[in-house]
Amino acid sequence: MTKSIRNTPGIAALLLLANITFAQTDSIITKLWQPYRITPRTGMQHIDLSGSGWTLGHTNQPVQTTSDIAKIEDVFLTSIPNSVQWSYFKAGKLPHPYYHLNSLQYTFTDEKVWYYQKDFPMPARKSSDLVFLCFDGVDYFSKVWVNDSLIGAHEGMFGGPIVEISRFLKAKNKLVVEVKAANWGNKATSLEDLPRTASGERDYSKRRGYNPRASGPIVKPWVISGGSGGEPFFSVGMWQGVRLEVVPEFHLERPYLTTQTVAGNEAKLHLSCEVFAKTHSLQKSLHSWKNTQINHPSAKGTVYKPVEEKLTVLVEIRPKSGSAITASLAPVLMKEYPLNLFEGQNWLEQDLTVPNPKLWNPNGLGEANRYEIKLTLKKDGQSIDQMAFDYGIRTIERVPTAGPRTFDRWEDWQFVVNGQKIFVKGMNFMPQDILLDLPRERYRWTLEAAKKMGVQLIRIWGGGLLETDHFYDLCNELGIMVWQDFPVGNQDTPDYPQDIWEAEVVQNIVRLRNHPSLAVWCGGNEFNPYSTGNAATLGILERNLDIFDKSRFYVRTTPDDGSMHAYPDMDPTWYNRSYKYEAWVSETGMHSMPEASVFRETVDNKEFFDLGKMWEQDFSRTHPEFIHHFTEYGPARVPRMLSRASHIIDVTNPDIDAITEATQVGAGEFYQIFSEKMQGNYPVTAGLMPWVFKRHWPVIAIQLMDWFGQAAAPYYFLKRTYEPTHVAIDLPRLLWKKGEKIPLNLKITHALPTNLNGKATVSVYDDGFRKVYEKQITVSQNATSRATVTPLLTGGDFQIPVDYENRFVFLVAEYRDTAGRLVSRSFYYPRVLSMMADPVFYKKYLDEPIDWVTLEKGPFLQPTVAKTATALSLKVIDNQLISNDRSQISVRVVNTGKVPAFMTQIDITGTKRAFTANDSYTWLAAGESCDIMLDVLWREPENKGNARVKVWAWNAPNIETKL
Repeated sequence: MTKSIRNTPGIAALLLLANITFAQTDSIITKLWQPYRITPRTGMQHIDLSGSGWTLGHTNQPVQTTSDIAKIEDVFLTSIPNSVQWSYFKAGKLPHPYYHLNSLQYTFTDEKVWYYQKDFPMPARKSSDLVFLCFDGVDYFSKVWVNDSLIGAHEGMFGGPIVEISRFLKAKNKLVVEVKAANWGNKATSLEDLPRTASGERDYSKRRGYNPRASGPIVKPWVISGGSGGEPFFSVGMWQGVRLEVVPEFHLERPYLTTQTVAGNEAKLHLSCEVFAKTHSLQKSLHSWKNTQINHPSAKGTVYKPVEEKLTVLVEIRPKSGSAITASLAPVLMKEYPLNLFEGQNWLEQDLTVPNPKLWNPNGLGEANRYEIKLTLKKDGQSIDQMAFDYGIRTIERVPTAGPRTFDRWEDWQFVVNGQKIFVKGMNFMPQDILLDLPRERYRWTLEAAKKMGVQLIRIWGGGLLETDHFYDLCNELGIMVWQDFPVGNQDTPDYPQDIWEAEVVQNIVRLRNHPSLAVWCGGNEFNPYSTGNAATLGILERNLDIFDKSRFYVRTTPDDGSMHAYPDMDPTWYNRSYKYEAWVSETGMHSMPEASVFRETVDNKEFFDLGKMWEQDFSRTHPEFIHHFTEYGPARVPRMLSRASHIIDVTNPDIDAITEATQVGAGEFYQIFSEKMQGNYPVTAGLMPWVFKRHWPVIAIQLMDWFGQAAAPYYFLKRTYEPTHVAIDLPRLLWKKGEKIPLNLKITHALPTNLNGKATVSVYDDGFRKVYEKQITVSQNATSRATVTPLLTGGDFQIPVDYENRFVFLVAEYRDTAGRLVSRSFYYPRVLSMMADPVFYKKYLDEPIDWVTLEKGPFLQPTVAKTATALSLKVIDNQLISNDRSQISVRVVNTGKVPAFMTQIDITGTKRAFTANDSYTWLAAGESCDIMLDVLWREPENKGNARVKVWAWNAPNIETKL
């Protein structure tokens, strides 16, 4: 008779411990962290315990006996996934944590012990079935009880605890989860209790207690644990879901599918899948944690007991319903493979051939085709275990870039995707929400905006999360490659507990490795992987990537190996000189403010004064809520932002609308220029990932999109450079003196397989929008790859008049195809300044990348433009309600005047909303018509009937109409 897997010594010990209820000490409680993730099943095998039906309460100290449960305070209904903080807000018990100084009302949340409770019925199962209770993320210390039996304790927020609970189940069951914050008993000094330095910045050297940049034995990202940019917050709670998986004693685990080759009309894949016979994952260990020989059998050898039962695995590969290949959902492969098993852990290793594969392509390179992979374990011809996952057939390789190697450590950074060399247009990504409110709909809004901007790769930053399944599923669908940092950020980690770290590393490698979007693994952000303090941490990561996923590009950290981070405060035209030999730009960007409505909603409006004095020492005292919403407030951030705004408006005493728009346009110009310079530097530079796409709460910071989901001006400036075909003027600088010649050479970057044939035009306007120069150039360029860059197209020189000073010049480049269709347009506004007549300043500015100058007396771009007026007309073409909170709107805007409309913008007013448009902050020629398409997120769906659409330009008055 077969020995029951419940009668093994390990399970017996667990049962003994489980019968000792709450009065156990931590030293003898079963530790539940381990590296084996239990794969989600399908159908009746999978029971989701997430959602509603949970209660949440707290105590001041952990409970010691079952009677202490009655002492839990302030119990209320909640749902998961959720942090404690969001649970309080959603229950109406506390105000919005991001508004005003409301975060102060949440400071108690990391001081309490939290108890989640839920009742659930016995799942349908056979008596021999296993039932795994799987937590996908608890932040941070946790204990688990099932029906008053203490199952064990867990540490770490990225996967687990996981435990087999079949023996503890009854007809009706109670689940209790204790959660404590990662800083339990070691809370840091309150932000408000820290003194300010002479510059007005908090003196963090005086902070005591938990240090997010030196977290000791705690494996938690610093941005959600009181680190820079998130000091008021420390997340805690059940931030990911909970599930039951009902699994037979013969079962599958952790499938791994890789694309070996794609050639001709077939793809060669390899499937590796664990098969368990009369045992399960949690009875296995990856390795021992003491010094020993790993494999040292006795003279009799290891006992292998064959399994007598007839077992097979049916493999089905079908086009993914809802993807581009839905004409026929018939399987492209359906084959059953016999298994010859031994009791214990086995592997199915099988080569598969898919005929006429439809490839998964990144954004802009084709459809992101996906397949559904379904695995069915059969016993005597009957299905007993099933799992399914999405997969995309694609190849991502790397070859050397064209530039010189300049360090000992040097990776190949030229991406070759499905056989095509590309320049990778990327972005950096912070957590969607600092308190971990991460619904799928929020991800969809953000990632669809990134796709529409032209983003092909998103880097999940190492100060943030190992991202959720929602994120990866949507990236698979949208064709966005992912660079996944592990959560090591800006610190040495000699005290990381190696077993807890390895449990998280392995569980997440296994969880994510089948996603076609996953392209790069990275150790983390801005830390030294070669330091003695990080050697063990990185060693654990590297060895497990070698074991569990050899198929992907891995870098130890960024910046390293030929990638760089740089945040210069300079004329951005220096990028292709200062960084001309950089193979990959992993981070760069410029600060700006979100739109004024963010501050009207989240900050006391009485603080909207002296906004041009943000850097002065008293500003923080008189603007507490405003500074509360300023990431890393200090002298390194404020002046560089305002100096760029000073070219747009007079920043001496601006109002909130003027200063927010001016900082955005100042940052937008910076993004446009550095993107054009680095793309034009191909094939020496092969990829660009600016910082950062979206912010994790409503703050002033480097960002293209605010926390509410509203795209800012830098989004549109960068979006235009990420278009498939982009024409740019290769300006040597932005500042000029009167009488100089401005060279007007062009470059066209082209990411399509078609050849370039058409006309390029460069035009010059004075600051009254009179055209003073124009040249047309014939373009004929073969597309040799998906990253073609034309040689410099000679556009001649424009001679600045000798009496033209402290004024702007407007430059416009256009590329039109052979049919005369406008394919791409770029515009620029270099300054002709009297300060350039100073020979000392002139030489320094030309010789080195100096800090950007502040224009205290002008010229100012916006009032200059406003002097030459035009007019716009507006017509709503289409207004479709996609869902209760989403609409797609199309409007036609016509410049009815005789001069260009400069910084033509669109807005939705009358209700709270977020939107992205196909273009904004743009140039609209005299007489030109354009259709602007908007995707709108109604933040107040009940008020969308009050919404109006508005367009205007800096030199054209507002016009609006009701939707």
